[in-house]
Amino acid sequence: MIIRLQERHIPQNFVTETLADPILQYYDTSTRHLIAIKQFFYNLKFRPIVVVYDIIGLEVQVITVYPASEQEILNRQNNGRWRKQNA
Repeated sequence: MIIRLQERHIPQNFVTETLADPILQYYDTSTRHLIAIKQFFYNLKFRPIVVVYDIIGLEVQVITVYPASEQEILNRQNNGRWRKQNA
């Protein structure tokens, strides 16, 4: 995950803030991971930042972090891959 943050120039606090207070939460039926999303100013515009993670026991294990488009989020929700969870 740290490598992805560095490659994508995503600040570490985006991850902690997204996990603490997501605007959207999903369950990925394909990968069986949890998804948390929050908007941030990134690359000169506001974009959703997606944090893919698992909860193992009492720990949160972040799998990856990436910026997404609104369309990508809608497509995954509409095709049933991402199922909405309560935020």
